[in-house]
Amino acid sequence: MDSSMGDVVEPVGAEGEEEDLFDDDYNVSFLTDILSLQHSFGYDCKRLFNLVLADDDTLIFASGNFLHYFSISRREVTFRQTVFGCGVGFITKNERPEFNNLFTVGENGPKPTIFIYEYPSHDVRIKLTNAARNCFTAGSYNSSGELFASQAGYPDFIITIWRWERAEVVLRAKSFQSNILFVHFSEHNPILLCSSGLSHIKFWKMANTFTGLKLKGDLGRFGKTDFSDIYAMYMLPDENVISGCDWGNMLLWEAGLIKFEVCRKGRKPCHEKPITRITMKNGEVTTVGMDGYVRVWFWETVDLADPPEDDLFVEIDPIYEFKISEVELRAMQKVKPHDESDFGYYAQDGGGGIWFCDINTYDVPRPSKQLYSCVGGRVLAAQMSPISPHLLALSETGKIFIYEYEQKKLILEKQFAANGVDILWLDTQISSLGTELIAGFEDGILRQLFLDLSVPSKASVHLVRAYKAHTAPITGISVNRACSLLISGSADRSMFIYKLGNDAEQLVELQPLGFVELKAVPSCFYWHLEDPAVVLIGCKGGEVYEYNIRTDVTEEETYLTYNLTDAARMRSTRFVSVKSRIRRDLKREKIKKRKEKKKERKLREIDKLKQANPGLQIDIESALVDSEPDEEEDPLHIPAVPNRIIWLRYTDRDTIWLSMAGYDAGYVYELDFESPEPKICTLIADADDIEIHSYYIVDEFIIFGMKNGSLRINRLNPEDFTDLADYRSYPMHDSLKGIIPCIVSSYNGEHLVSVGYDGNVFLYKWEGPKVKRNLLRPNLPALPSPKAVGDIIDPETPSLEQEKINAELKRQQEAAEAHDRDVLAKIGALQSVYFEIIKRNEDLPAGLRVAHKDLLLDERITQQIRDELQAELDDVREDLAYDLEFAQVGHRKLLNHFLQKLDHVPFTVTPLCANIDAVSTFRLETLGEEFQQIKRDIEERLKMEQDMRLTEITADDVKEDLMGGPPPETFFFGRDPMSITPRFSKKMMRLLMRYRKRQLYEVRRIFDWDKLERQKPDPNRNHPDDDAQIALAMRSLGDYKLKIGADYEPKTSETLTAKYIEIVECRERYFDILDSYNQRVMMLRDRKKDLMEFIQKRRERLRVIHQYLPELNRMDIREIKEIDMEMEYPELNLIEHCMPGCGVNVDDILYLDWSVEELIEARQPQMTLDNVSLYEMAALDSPELHEVTKFKALQISKLKSTLPQDEMIDYINSLPPVTDPAYFEVNEEGDSPMIMEMRHRWLRLLVVEQLQILSEVDEEIRLFDLELDKIQAQRFHVKMDAEFLSSYLITLNQELYILRDSEEIESQLLLNAKQAMSIRNELQVVINATNRQLEELRKSIEKINEQIAGLQTTFMNTVKGHKFYDFLRRIFKKKWRPPKRVHGDDEESSSSSSSSSSSEDEGVDAQSVDSLDMTTIRLDEATCPTGLDRTLYEWSFSMRADRHAFERTLADCHRDVERKRREIAEMQTKMKYHEEVYQREKNTLLEFRRNRQHEINKVQISTILRMDQLQHFYEGEDFRDVSNAILFDADILVDLRRRAEKLHEETLATRRWHRINFIHLRRMNRDIKFMRFEITRLEEEIKQAMMKRFGLIINLDELEEEVLRRYIFELETTAEEELRALEKEFRERQIELSRCEEEMVQETQNNTEKVNIQTVLLDQKNVLDVLLDNQERNYNKWASPQVLNLSYDIEKLMGIDNQLLQQIECLEREICTLRLKAKPLQINELIPPSPEVVRSELLPPPLGSETEVCPAILNVDAYMLPPMPDDFIMDRVHMIVTKSFNQFLGRHTTAENVRKFAQRSSLYLCQAAYSFQGRYTDRIAECITEHLESIVPKKYFIHIRAEDLRKLFNEVVAVFDYERSDVNTEELISGIFEHAKDSLCARGVCEVVNRTQFLVLHMFKELIEVLPLEEFQAEETLRIIVDVLEREPMSDPRAINVEELITSTLKHAQENLLDGITALPIRQLGNSIQRELLKRRQYKPPNCQSPLAVRIASKKPTPNTGLPF
Repeated sequence: MDSSMGDVVEPVGAEGEEEDLFDDDYNVSFLTDILSLQHSFGYDCKRLFNLVLADDDTLIFASGNFLHYFSISRREVTFRQTVFGCGVGFITKNERPEFNNLFTVGENGPKPTIFIYEYPSHDVRIKLTNAARNCFTAGSYNSSGELFASQAGYPDFIITIWRWERAEVVLRAKSFQSNILFVHFSEHNPILLCSSGLSHIKFWKMANTFTGLKLKGDLGRFGKTDFSDIYAMYMLPDENVISGCDWGNMLLWEAGLIKFEVCRKGRKPCHEKPITRITMKNGEVTTVGMDGYVRVWFWETVDLADPPEDDLFVEIDPIYEFKISEVELRAMQKVKPHDESDFGYYAQDGGGGIWFCDINTYDVPRPSKQLYSCVGGRVLAAQMSPISPHLLALSETGKIFIYEYEQKKLILEKQFAANGVDILWLDTQISSLGTELIAGFEDGILRQLFLDLSVPSKASVHLVRAYKAHTAPITGISVNRACSLLISGSADRSMFIYKLGNDAEQLVELQPLGFVELKAVPSCFYWHLEDPAVVLIGCKGGEVYEYNIRTDVTEEETYLTYNLTDAARMRSTRFVSVKSRIRRDLKREKIKKRKEKKKERKLREIDKLKQANPGLQIDIESALVDSEPDEEEDPLHIPAVPNRIIWLRYTDRDTIWLSMAGYDAGYVYELDFESPEPKICTLIADADDIEIHSYYIVDEFIIFGMKNGSLRINRLNPEDFTDLADYRSYPMHDSLKGIIPCIVSSYNGEHLVSVGYDGNVFLYKWEGPKVKRNLLRPNLPALPSPKAVGDIIDPETPSLEQEKINAELKRQQEAAEAHDRDVLAKIGALQSVYFEIIKRNEDLPAGLRVAHKDLLLDERITQQIRDELQAELDDVREDLAYDLEFAQVGHRKLLNHFLQKLDHVPFTVTPLCANIDAVSTFRLETLGEEFQQIKRDIEERLKMEQDMRLTEITADDVKEDLMGGPPPETFFFGRDPMSITPRFSKKMMRLLMRYRKRQLYEVRRIFDWDKLERQKPDPNRNHPDDDAQIALAMRSLGDYKLKIGADYEPKTSETLTAKYIEIVECRERYFDILDSYNQRVMMLRDRKKDLMEFIQKRRERLRVIHQYLPELNRMDIREIKEIDMEMEYPELNLIEHCMPGCGVNVDDILYLDWSVEELIEARQPQMTLDNVSLYEMAALDSPELHEVTKFKALQISKLKSTLPQDEMIDYINSLPPVTDPAYFEVNEEGDSPMIMEMRHRWLRLLVVEQLQILSEVDEEIRLFDLELDKIQAQRFHVKMDAEFLSSYLITLNQELYILRDSEEIESQLLLNAKQAMSIRNELQVVINATNRQLEELRKSIEKINEQIAGLQTTFMNTVKGHKFYDFLRRIFKKKWRPPKRVHGDDEESSSSSSSSSSSEDEGVDAQSVDSLDMTTIRLDEATCPTGLDRTLYEWSFSMRADRHAFERTLADCHRDVERKRREIAEMQTKMKYHEEVYQREKNTLLEFRRNRQHEINKVQISTILRMDQLQHFYEGEDFRDVSNAILFDADILVDLRRRAEKLHEETLATRRWHRINFIHLRRMNRDIKFMRFEITRLEEEIKQAMMKRFGLIINLDELEEEVLRRYIFELETTAEEELRALEKEFRERQIELSRCEEEMVQETQNNTEKVNIQTVLLDQKNVLDVLLDNQERNYNKWASPQVLNLSYDIEKLMGIDNQLLQQIECLEREICTLRLKAKPLQINELIPPSPEVVRSELLPPPLGSETEVCPAILNVDAYMLPPMPDDFIMDRVHMIVTKSFNQFLGRHTTAENVRKFAQRSSLYLCQAAYSFQGRYTDRIAECITEHLESIVPKKYFIHIRAEDLRKLFNEVVAVFDYERSDVNTEELISGIFEHAKDSLCARGVCEVVNRTQFLVLHMFKELIEVLPLEEFQAEETLRIIVDVLEREPMSDPRAINVEELITSTLKHAQENLLDGITALPIRQLGNSIQRELLKRRQYKPPNCQSPLAVRIASKKPTPNTGLPF
């Protein structure tokens, strides 16, 4: 320590209160001062902001565990150790002038603390604690200096705001999940600050809330900008923030987002490296970058900038720029912080050092200068001179630093071209000069250096030689102990060996011997202690190699290669991770020791307990049982990637001692080449997971360099070198990044040096045993012969091995070239001879010349030429491949961008002749796979939204009531019935079964009645479904909410997915509209193409006709526009017409017979005559040939033109007739009249054909142009619709954006509501379940009360009449009382039930007599009295115990009831709270949806309306703004108007059903009366039967119970003897069973062996049988043809015959029954009883029982019998069966199958139920099941239970019972007639003319609805109708129109869906009514009185009519 800071280096304590974190001196054999820090040469300059100006002459920075003080004037460094010695997190200073003498240090460690020191006294002013758990990363003061912000690092990352002067926390919050590097307070707003670090920035605000002051943080979002580490920022007055980034630009943040990015002009970054400081003053922003530049920017330019949204960059150039030097600026401190005229700064250089710089913008700045220089970054290696006090350090950048450590100064720096790895200072044993160095670098080069220290002030380093032996970075170098060999390891998995020697100038010379290939990357070396050629190699993958180097390598052996790898000289092993196993064993041992201590403690407690209680018995084994569960062990962990070996060495036991990195750190392992795992693992105390990166042995001490930056000094145990318990730890380097890779000692052993990755170089004074290597040399030598040696800079320079390889390749190349020259000379001589032969051949005549091909000497020459040409062609293709690919990619991109997505290429169709516009298709993109994928995604979203819907209704669980059991059977005397009933006789067993069946029947009947009563609806209340429908109608019918209304509730279906569906549907409609129009245009284009082909054919024909017509008669087709291929067929331009290549191969031009041009021309298609047929040319019957013949024969060319029609007629008439010979005479010109007539006629035919062609073409053109004009007119409407849909699609997209932006919030709100609803529903379910449990408890109480009553009844019935009745009753009646609680120290338990208080009848029992004497002796309950059966006595106590058990259970049930009630009350309170929460969340969701709907309402939408669609509600011409009108759907208004008609129809249907139900009710009342009468009659018969048989009325149950009681009592009297006999027999049988079991086991073993053998044989036999069967089967197939097998058909026909016989039998029996007029067919038929024969132990059927026989009517073919009399019943049955089958089979088969099964089953069940009488029994159920299985397949029928089938059949039978019920048809018809008269009165007097017709028609309409068809045609119905009509005086049968009656009735039936009504029954009934009325009425002659007067005179007031006639 320098004198300026004191003489002793001690930790500074804050008034002695800090904890001492070092270990105490217990059991340490050496003192602490064995090692003391003497000087520090380093500086952690890579740490950000590690520079503080303490005063004008002192700078403070942290390095390792020390604070360094740099004196600017003296250029000296002093240091001071930190308090805890665990490193420094940050160092800063309060910039306020009043706090100028303070600086702040945040120390890391187990209890990180912030110390605020006073300078220079170093007294602690304030200590801030509990702000971090492990370390600090940053700290900062605000502008006023009152607040201080500290930032904690891993693992808590807490930012704390302090009011530091009072050491109190103001605010605290979690910052981020990664390191925070910088904290900044706003200079303009004291409540704002921000923090930044790795990939984040966060903005903080200290805000006052209702709960107090809060620190609110907002994380910055980078958006499209890449994530970046931020080292500096500045908060502007407008709360915007400027920050830096990784690429050197400035980011402007606004409201947590990047507003824009600032860069230099041309998009150059503001700095080349990140910005580390940003300040602002007078509108100028100053930035400091790691690139060494300080730039000043005019910020107003940035404020006024307005970049576009898609390119948020602002380009600006700095107004000032300062280049400090080639430095890395990481912090800057102003020299005079409060002097505005001073521009001097101290800068921290990350490259190593401190600089002074001047940032003067007003004057010429002073030049920058370096004040302090040190190692920048990690120090990888260090060496100390063996002959002088010099120290060497190698940094990771490849820079060498030379220090004179006695003078504590740096004397030399040397930078090399590559990063450094390792360095050696050669010992004097090989280097006589003592100043030679060997350094290894990452470029794979080994450099030999000479350090010239002959003149200390001019020290220099000279490169002597450079060796490149590796192609990858060097990983380490080492020299053996004899200094004869040097090895270097490399990442290319090799080890290169050099032989050391001296040259003529006594310099060390490295002679390369060779290299050894390894299977891993070497990381460390260690030489054998005895054999100088054996080296130990540790690798990065955990491999360990031992190699014996061969030194006698000759030059011949390394002539071709340096590879000396010899597997025989190598041994290897690999480290296996055992750390997890060690930890598991240690944990097990710890648990074992803890359990042993626990066991010992229990034993001591037991001993104490025994001593205190001598007679106490304790189960030792149970007391010592470990109650602690076994801890679950973690699985063993083996690192997936093996860890690196850091160092290794030999031990005295011929083993290997090594240190591992990574997971396996914390131990020193001892390996052996023969063992697969480490033999010994030495735990490093207090360093379980800390890596040991270096070691140094000094005599009996070994010093470890740890990963946490501490030096660990261990004293070795002479007896056991693995004993490292005697140690001290010295924290020196930084605990987080201060790895110590190297520890070295000085030449005299008095000093030690440690270097670290934190950039520190510490010099120590060693007070322990010293190892002196050499003597000090006062004068150091200079370089013997200085000469310039070139360094290897080019990374492509070959290595030594590559030079060998290149030399060998060069030698081989030279030999090949010499051989080529010899061969070429021989070829030249042969070529001369060949040319002479060619010349002689050419001199020969042409016929004698030899062909060139025949002169080929060797085919290989031709093949070589072919290969060369092909290679040239391939080269050309390869050269053009890029251009071709470029053109193809461009073509593909253009095609994909413009045309690929189109449905078709747009085209235009032009008219042919008309002057109209052309028609063009619309440009339309196709709906591709992406559109279909969107639809599929929408379906998935719909499913997800369906799950997210709110379901508010919680269905109450309905539990089916359980039927109770029959009452207890008291006649068994409390015994088990199963032990008594086997001894019953068959007769008594039948009696018992009959008794039990009757009891069960009564219980079931009572249960069914109770259930039916509960299902009875309340007549005073509506059905819940009706109430719900009415409420819905009142709420929504006709009430349409406007979306702009405040009370509008958005539908739950109005979601983002629904809007997606709308957009997709709109997109499809848009596509369909345009696509349909485009298709019509395409069809028109195809039509035009066909039309043009037709016109072309007509033109060809006209061309032929014009060859024969005179020129004056020729007419051409009018001018037609040709097809414009560019407009109408643009897709043809996309067809590629070029063919790759020209079709010429190399073989075509190989022999030079043809040129390329000739070959291309020859390959053009030539016209040939090969495809012409001579037979076609010979066809003389062609029309063209006939026309040519006629033209020539008739000499048409003589005519100039054809004659007009009139002249033609006159001319022909002027010719002679055909009968005249002159007609055929030839004149002078060779023409005859016949020829002239034929000539004119033929020309006329051609002219007509010409006119016809022209008219056809003109008509087709006109039609085409007309169609084109129509499509052109339609195009406007299509375009308008498409534009409207496009506009609507834009509107939908706007709404979609609103929905998409709000989807996340809505989903969260919906999730909250759903969670609240689920909680509410869960509570409701729990309440419902608790209510059910409460109901069950109530039922249990009732059941227990019944059981207690039954128990009392049983007891009283048993002991009734007994002589000890009173005694037994007193025993039974004694009450049970709950046990009394113990109070105080009373340890007696409460009395039991046996010693309870007296019974409730104690007063009565005291007066009772217990014996037959008259004495009043009270018997003791504890003793069985004489004369009382012991069994009955014990049974009484047992019955009492049962009663007490029931009473205890009853009390428990009452307590449970009270508890359940309390639980329900509590849950209802919770339910109310959660209901409020749910409603609140639901209202929040509704309010959010309304706000969203309000935003959606702002979206403008376009619509198209006609004038007739507008309705104005105001009179006059005051027209309002249409934009405020309401657009309403007209269909909804129409539906509202139609609602009244639907309600009227529903009213009529309801009335109709009311009438049907009314009739049904009357029938049910009549049935009830009949049933009551039958019940009374049957009861009377039963009473008479009882009187006849028993003489009195008795209860059968009591009779049977008494019989059974007596019988059981008689059985029990003989039970004891039988029991003893059975026990004796049972013992004998057990002995026999044991013997048989032993024999069976033996036989089973023998049999198992035989079965195994048999199984193998059977398998083989089966295989052979299968082969034989296949052979025989194949032979039979071949030998005998297939014969028709009719056995199945015969069997089927026989079955049909049997069924027909059974049907005939059934019909005959029914005919017989009907003939005898007996009762309907009975199901239970009497069969003569068969004699009773007992064949088994089963009970025979009871006497007189009836055997149930399945009647034939239940057969499945019974539906073929005559049909039922009423189709109404059939429909009802079919409806019932269909409904039941849908319920049973709906989930297992299709609806069509269910309908077929139900239709056939309905016919069968109707026939079965029509004649059914009796009771539904099991036999009947079997019959119905058997027959239904033939209708319904068994795989479906199994789903119908027997109970369901019984219920279905009973319902069918009930329908027929309803049909058979007696209906008062007369009352029904009378009521209908009165209703018809009321309807007539309502119509009015003059409205109905034919009154009789009206009444009859009205009656018919109602009768067909009410009466079945058979009853409608019945004679009784006819009679009643005629009677009621006859009583009406004004009814006239002559006025009845039967046909009109039929028509109106059928129409009414069709309207009311009465399909079974036909005209025949109506006609028969109408005619019969008219006929019967005519018979009964006698009509008088008509008088003159009007019918109206007659009606009035005959009017009689009746109370049933409505209005008077």
